[in-house]
Amino acid sequence: MFKTEILTEKINLFKEEFKKPKVYILLFFLLIYSLISIVNHYNYRTYAFDLGIYNNCLYQYGHFHKNHYPYLHHMFSNFLSDHFSLYTVILSPLFYVLGSYTLLIIQILSILFGSVGIYKIVKQTSSIKYLPEIAMIHYLSFFGVFSALSFDYHDNVISAMLMPWFFYYFLNNKFKLVWLFAVLIVIGKENMPIWLFFVCVGLTLLYIKDKQKRNAAILLSILSLVYAILVIKYIMPNIDPKASGNGYNQHNYTVIGSNLKELFYNLVYKTKDVFNAAFHNHLTDYTLNGIKEELYISLLLTGGWILIIRPFYLIMLIPIIAQKVFSDAFTRWGISYHYSIEFAPIIIIAFYDSAKYINYKKINLLLATVFCILTIYTTYAKMKTRVSLYYDEKEGNLFSISHYKSEYNRKELERIMQLIPDTANLSALSPFAPHLSFRKNIYQYPDIHDAQYILIAKSETAFPVRGIELTRDIESLNKSPDWETIAASGDIYLFRRKQ
Repeated sequence: MFKTEILTEKINLFKEEFKKPKVYILLFFLLIYSLISIVNHYNYRTYAFDLGIYNNCLYQYGHFHKNHYPYLHHMFSNFLSDHFSLYTVILSPLFYVLGSYTLLIIQILSILFGSVGIYKIVKQTSSIKYLPEIAMIHYLSFFGVFSALSFDYHDNVISAMLMPWFFYYFLNNKFKLVWLFAVLIVIGKENMPIWLFFVCVGLTLLYIKDKQKRNAAILLSILSLVYAILVIKYIMPNIDPKASGNGYNQHNYTVIGSNLKELFYNLVYKTKDVFNAAFHNHLTDYTLNGIKEELYISLLLTGGWILIIRPFYLIMLIPIIAQKVFSDAFTRWGISYHYSIEFAPIIIIAFYDSAKYINYKKINLLLATVFCILTIYTTYAKMKTRVSLYYDEKEGNLFSISHYKSEYNRKELERIMQLIPDTANLSALSPFAPHLSFRKNIYQYPDIHDAQYILIAKSETAFPVRGIELTRDIESLNKSPDWETIAASGDIYLFRRKQ
């Protein structure tokens, strides 16, 4: 009888919880996010780089392979030498259930999970009615979230979404859970411990008078930095003989230098150049002008101005800003792709933490509402057009009719895909690759390597070959003595290597 009463009480509590506004907010954004990410994958607008790579990781780890990284076989013989990302090791069993959508679903759920962390932080630190719900919407509407969702899957998205929970448990002195989330954050990618180091430095300064929090933050910052050095300098280069002599593959920052000595030299003697590079195009291509400016304007409109008056939070974002704006890869500068996701938790937490310094609840509520609306507007406006190059409205604008249409005949494409043996080595056009990556060897066309099959189609948008060049390749394969045509339906072609 007692157990029945407890069960009834839990069911009633669950029903009451389900009636709360936060649940409907989560369900609404679950729908919105699915209309972006899931629809893109369904319409073949996810790509070999990067969902194909990560789906192949699921397959490799799910079959207890060392992951020889077929997509970049010419550069690496182990995926972990390119990115020390361990999430796919943990998540690999799920691909048996969720298939090629696995990581996209996990990514969506992680963002929703992060928003609950935001809700709990604001709920605890403020008594203002509806402020936690507004904070959730503010967070879930952030442009960096939508940009990440419109471009495949990336491990740093999950790491970023765990950060609100790290803050929540830190705030409540639950240090066992703080350590757990710290570990979960840093295993996401090799640059995450560097970010956590700066986050912990900021927390040390924020709680300088709280001995327990201060000491925990100092220890975490030291261990994060040690882990980053071990992984980037020693583990990643030495895990792969192909990569051991090349150094860290992701370092391309000529404006600040390739090592600490050059960094300090440039900061002291080329201060003006470094400062200008932080805000303006530092490359010679004038078509890249305005990309960094668009980033900063978007950040200000979505609440980022709070970092100016709360500099301890700005410290937390130093590595995120630096890895974006000082990079020679201009695709990282702006608001597109997954390179702005880490701004979301820090800016939103900083914004609502600042509310406690304003004694008037109505002013707090008004500010939160205004910037929540500005965030929604900024995200919506940037769905339609942006300065950042290579943005495709079909991928990011869920209000566009073209978003729900595929460039390819899905029915025929699926039929032809069924003709490819699961064990065959395959070279596939980039948008087809994520759907076919659950195999030992797969390559992004035009990399053929030891492929037994090639799946391609005429396309004006495919990467890295498209248009006339791709059409010529198809004609050449049709005539080749080394390949036979297995299927040719409309613009879709499947070739098999002759024995």
